[in-house]
Amino acid sequence: MAFHFQQKSIDLPANRRGAMLPMLAVVMVILFVAAALSIDIARIHVTRSELRTATDAAARAGVEALGRTQDQQSAIAAAKAIAKENLVANVGLDLDNENIIFGVATGNGDGSFRFEPGSGSLGQPINSMRVIGERTAASPNGPVGLLFGPLFGVTDFEPIQSAVAARTDRDIALVLDVSGSMNGAGRIEALRNALSIFLAELKDSPQDERVSLTVYSSTSRRVLGLTSDLDSIQTAFLRQKINGGTAIGLGLTDGLASILNDAGQRPFALKSIVIMTDGIHNTGLSPLIPAVACAASNIEVHTITFSQGASKGLMQQVAQIGGGIHLHADTNQQLVDQFKIIANQLRVLLIE
Repeated sequence: MAFHFQQKSIDLPANRRGAMLPMLAVVMVILFVAAALSIDIARIHVTRSELRTATDAAARAGVEALGRTQDQQSAIAAAKAIAKENLVANVGLDLDNENIIFGVATGNGDGSFRFEPGSGSLGQPINSMRVIGERTAASPNGPVGLLFGPLFGVTDFEPIQSAVAARTDRDIALVLDVSGSMNGAGRIEALRNALSIFLAELKDSPQDERVSLTVYSSTSRRVLGLTSDLDSIQTAFLRQKINGGTAIGLGLTDGLASILNDAGQRPFALKSIVIMTDGIHNTGLSPLIPAVACAASNIEVHTITFSQGASKGLMQQVAQIGGGIHLHADTNQQLVDQFKIIANQLRVLLIE
């Protein structure tokens, strides 16, 4: 038996015809609003990124100029010039003087850093700059206008970015032992080699380090004042005579005098002393006395002892007082390695 089905059309009520048109209109409006919002949101993100780039560049340029010129006005001018070269919402960023802040950047011990305006709570030398980039109603360039925001009652937005850069230019006093005990076991050759590696590490850093040379035995003598000609330090040390006792305190006193009084010393450079001995302190004042004076002047003191007979415990105390590190070397190669570690301790920091 065959079955036959007849398909019938279903007629919609007249009042439902065309109901999709208003719905389509609503969807179109929603899509337009979403597109408008996405365009302005993208503009906001791009502008914030541009502002971050401009403030970072300005902070780096300012700190570089501070280290190079040792002049705050030159640093401000450099920061402003670089900021102006960076477009933020199609306009070169202009900085107000009050948005350029000098200060001190110090480590927290966990790899992070903190910034203190001015000379910091301990009166350290200025080594950093904070730049606050603004596109606000009160800023030179004003706020950033939105394209579609006015349709929703929002005409502009006001981004603010802050960047801190620190430059650890260093004035370094090298205080090296040339007492008679350095004649044995190839020690003086090892020290010459270690000094060469130390100076090479400083040359490879992006900062401008100035180094002075003091040597000591029974007495102490300042051989070279602070200089950026690091090759001259190596050459001068090669000419030193090896003899006499071990007056560590006198050597440290002359190293401190070099850092504070040499014609090449810079007011905004961080200051460090690196003192090395292979023997036992046996003449002159105790090195603990100038170590206290170094700490009072915010000058780091790093110490290196070489050989089993060196005054290891005493030099550990000197480093502790001076806020530096102490390293010990038993072999010639270890001496090279320890000088390299010290050189790396003196390098750059860049924060925020």
